[in-house]
Amino acid sequence: MIKEIIQKELVEIYFQPIVSIRTKKVYAFEALTRCVYKGEFIPPNVLFDLSKKENLIIELDELTRKKAIEKFSEYYYKDRDLVLFLNFESTMINKYEEIKNRNRFVEKIFNLKIPPQNFVLEIKEDEITNTKALKKFCSTYKEMGFSIALDDFGTGSSTFDRINLIRPDIIKIDRSLFTDIKTNQINKEIVKAISKMSHNLGIRVLGEGVEDEHAICLGLKSTINLFQGFYFAKPTSQINDDDINTIVKKIITIGKDFKARNIAGINKKREVISKYDLIANEMFSKINSLEDSHKILEDEFYKHQDIEAIYLIDSQSSKQINDTMVSENINDKFKPTKCGDEHYLKEYYYITLESKQGIFLSPKYISYATGNICKTFAKRFSLGNKSCILCLDIVVEGK
Repeated sequence: MIKEIIQKELVEIYFQPIVSIRTKKVYAFEALTRCVYKGEFIPPNVLFDLSKKENLIIELDELTRKKAIEKFSEYYYKDRDLVLFLNFESTMINKYEEIKNRNRFVEKIFNLKIPPQNFVLEIKEDEITNTKALKKFCSTYKEMGFSIALDDFGTGSSTFDRINLIRPDIIKIDRSLFTDIKTNQINKEIVKAISKMSHNLGIRVLGEGVEDEHAICLGLKSTINLFQGFYFAKPTSQINDDDINTIVKKIITIGKDFKARNIAGINKKREVISKYDLIANEMFSKINSLEDSHKILEDEFYKHQDIEAIYLIDSQSSKQINDTMVSENINDKFKPTKCGDEHYLKEYYYITLESKQGIFLSPKYISYATGNICKTFAKRFSLGNKSCILCLDIVVEGK
């Protein structure tokens, strides 16, 4: 069956658009393989697994790449900025030293007069065992002008040391990390960390498999600009001008949504600061001396269910005054700070101390006192000739 499919070229190439939010356009297509044999659809993973068993994986891989390039040429001649993402089977790379002279796809590109710069070679590095061949493959094609993308990064056996080996131009963050990213704090932090690391290394980041506005907006907040997923378009055999216009409208809608969310976030932050500024003022107005501060703050603590911890810091020494007042429902693995503990490296200490307003609201973080997700509101006060910083740890819903 596989032999007949290859001989008769019974595979079809579908393209899925990759969009750039910043430029408001379709940046690229990814070439995906589809096959119908005798009226029956054969899933791509099944098709390639069968070709491996029959020792025809290289032939199938070359065929799909050839057909993808031919199909792409139609779109390239209309838009010469367009880029094509081409997948490479791990077998092809593991055996690169043996088959490196079979550069048929390069010949096809040159014959069609398309620059290598318009192609991204996509690899799943966790499936590649021959490190030497992988390094040679990447360096050879990068020298020709091709870009290299790491696919499905952040899951499976992906290793960060491969980044140093491959020096990719693009990292595609795996779709699983965007699933329920609104409520999944772990996935959210992983996406942010990969994006920050990549941008610091000069590597572009692509969010793969995005299906809703939340995932895209959270990706944009992590400075991700390139996206691919069902929200914008499913893989299809043909992409016409109407399809492109529909995608562009979605990009513009997302841009407006992202802007609105940011403005709403700024307004919400202002409301939070205003609310806890009033609470902090009310608390501190009842304190006449450091000696009575603990008892007064303890009484105030139980009036506010959304505050899970309160502590007071000496502005001059950065040392905590009295033990932290904390909710009884705490995680045994976490311990609240105590009287005399240093806070000089904490943002809520030194930013509050140095800011003109003497106020600070932190981003969300895992509290070392309780293990819960919280934000810290801090405000500087004067008590006689003493300067203090009052800190309120505010409970944040959702992990």
